[in-house]
Amino acid sequence: MKQLFLALFAAAATFAAQAAEPQQTQPARLRPVTFYTDWKAQAEHGGFYQAVALGLYEKRGLKVTIRAGGPQSDNTRLLAAGAIETGMLSNSFQALNLAAKGANVKVVMAPFQKDPQVLMVHPGTGVNSLADLKGRPIYVADAALGSYWPWLQRKFGFTGAQMRKYAYSLLPWLRNKQAAQEGYLSSEPFTAAKAGVKPQLFLLADNGWTGYAAMVAFRGEVIEKEPEVVRAFVEATREGWRSYLTDDPAPGNRLILKDNPEMTPELLAYARGKMIEHGVVISGDATAASIGTMTPARWQAFHKDMVSLKLIPAALDPKKAYTLDFLKP
Repeated sequence: MKQLFLALFAAAATFAAQAAEPQQTQPARLRPVTFYTDWKAQAEHGGFYQAVALGLYEKRGLKVTIRAGGPQSDNTRLLAAGAIETGMLSNSFQALNLAAKGANVKVVMAPFQKDPQVLMVHPGTGVNSLADLKGRPIYVADAALGSYWPWLQRKFGFTGAQMRKYAYSLLPWLRNKQAAQEGYLSSEPFTAAKAGVKPQLFLLADNGWTGYAAMVAFRGEVIEKEPEVVRAFVEATREGWRSYLTDDPAPGNRLILKDNPEMTPELLAYARGKMIEHGVVISGDATAASIGTMTPARWQAFHKDMVSLKLIPAALDPKKAYTLDFLKP
């Protein structure tokens, strides 16, 4: 009997002690978000990868998975159809086109204040401006047809007969010294230099192409029903880009190299350096504390340019393409 009493007493004491302890709260379930980029993993996506690597999304309640794009990527169509809830738009022209078609999609931030799109030519070929390329062969990717190529046609008189398909190899351009080649400021010029040609560059952003780039777009349903998800994504992405460009980029670079076996540490360092040198992310209206910022004036100016070139309907309100609600401090 005494042993039974002692056993019951011990059990009661254990129960009382457990009841007195503070209960462990279960961690909140992370909201899954799949973000689709517009190309294979590269330094131009560094801020997103850095945010994943440093746990900045998780810190704000999101479990973010990055899905890298490629030559066949078409985020505009996927977003318009509701097949994905968020993804990267390469330029402002795509965003305005979506709005013109009535798609329930809005840009919520613009990490690139300058579009890094360039046309490059061989040195010493007598080309001193984009206008000088009229009539010359120009290698462009299919994606250019839905973005900057119509603008180049209207503004500089380029024609479809000049187009040559860019199949993501510089060999045809390297062999044709009279041709121009599309590229990113932080990519193709590096590859050309490695092949022995230091190209002459024409940055479209310095020649009237004033749109934003590498923009984050969300479906309207998410913006309306889960604004806290969008805000968390924007805040973490801002912090990720700030860290990638001003601190040690190694965490993000490790994930980029894992996602893209074709990438090299040398190219990552080159691209990051060019983005810093040319103020692609931090310049103009965007400070280190306000990465991704956008202004109605700049959207309006770009819309006006596209209307003058008869590429966007004049009746379209550019505010239908973006929202500033998630860029407030």
